[in-house]
Amino acid sequence: MEIRNMFSRIFGNKKEPQRNLTQLRMLNGYSNEYTPFNGAAYDDATVRSCVDTIARHASKLNPRHVVKKDGRTLKVLDDRLNYLLSVRPNPLMTSAEFIEKIVIQYFTTNNLFVYVQRDMTADIVALWPLDFSQVSLYEDTRNVIYAKFTFGIGYQATVPYDEIVHVRRHFNRDEMFGDPEAKILLEDLTLLKAVKTAIVNVVKNYGRLRGIVKFLQTLRPEDMKRNFETFIQNFVDPVKNGSGIAPMDNTSDYKELHVENTTFDAAQMTYARDNIYKYFGVSEKLINGTYDESEFIAFYESVIEPLAVKLSQAFTVALFTKREQGFGNEVMFETNRLNYISVASKINIAKQLLPAGILTINDARELFGYAPVPDGDERIVSLNFIKASDQSKYQTGEEGDNNDETQEGD
Repeated sequence: MEIRNMFSRIFGNKKEPQRNLTQLRMLNGYSNEYTPFNGAAYDDATVRSCVDTIARHASKLNPRHVVKKDGRTLKVLDDRLNYLLSVRPNPLMTSAEFIEKIVIQYFTTNNLFVYVQRDMTADIVALWPLDFSQVSLYEDTRNVIYAKFTFGIGYQATVPYDEIVHVRRHFNRDEMFGDPEAKILLEDLTLLKAVKTAIVNVVKNYGRLRGIVKFLQTLRPEDMKRNFETFIQNFVDPVKNGSGIAPMDNTSDYKELHVENTTFDAAQMTYARDNIYKYFGVSEKLINGTYDESEFIAFYESVIEPLAVKLSQAFTVALFTKREQGFGNEVMFETNRLNYISVASKINIAKQLLPAGILTINDARELFGYAPVPDGDERIVSLNFIKASDQSKYQTGEEGDNNDETQEGD
């Protein structure tokens, strides 16, 4: 795919403005436009560390096209859609990269948009994350909602709203979009930046010479300026005087001024960073990778799992018609949380679940990171387990007596 033609290849004739469209009127007025927060939040190291931590773990999610009935998964389909979801959503991204990108957009703009590209037969051919500068909502005479995207280079595309995946965070005040985070996040970023700036200034000012130079004779202004510049070069300039020692004669006198440099202490820096951590629901241990099992499970259940539910529901609605959903077609973003527990916990789980037939041999091997083996999908069950309805027969040996009698009769 040639990059210069990518816009046309994605949107086709949808780049042309639709006719007979009017602005979508909301219950609270015409607030039908959304502009992502341009406060360069993602350019802050702390924010990027938080978002990157979430995106990296979310990229382990496994999106699949499944068919469910009565809450049970009947089968996982081996079709084109499953390939798009789990391997290559579009020609430019792998599935992990695709998930990372949409998760980053979700946490930095509170709105996630994915365009579902279809061919002439309405089959899905690609999934494209949309990085735009503005989106506006319109409706036609049949009350069909459209989304008009404006991109950074000025291109515009108008697509039906039901052809995009839209996931919202902090979905409260606005009727269609997640609440902008400009005010809340900007306050924390400003505080953190002030702390960092203060520390940088202290480092710059540390060891800086401060004082008053008194020339012991009357000088013209230009001579005084020249003598001052000479003094600065001799004493302060690290290029011309790396030793910090310079001679003086009896024509001038220097009096040092002692100024105590102050800065924010460690507690204030921690407070500023913790505000960012809490906003994204992460901790310092998660960011630097020193978390334990319980800490990760808490992070998974509070951040990753709710996000997986949102993604599953949003992709299901956008990718399948109501009739297809009625037949049980769904998109599920799954992950095996057991992969993140300790080895001791994995061993205990295998010891308890293998004999009960809940796990297969390959399930247990996957739990420890090993490749599957032939015939490993067969379940093994301990003979110590019986049906609850057969307990009395097992204890009285009723079936055993019947078998003996049968053998004697023979």
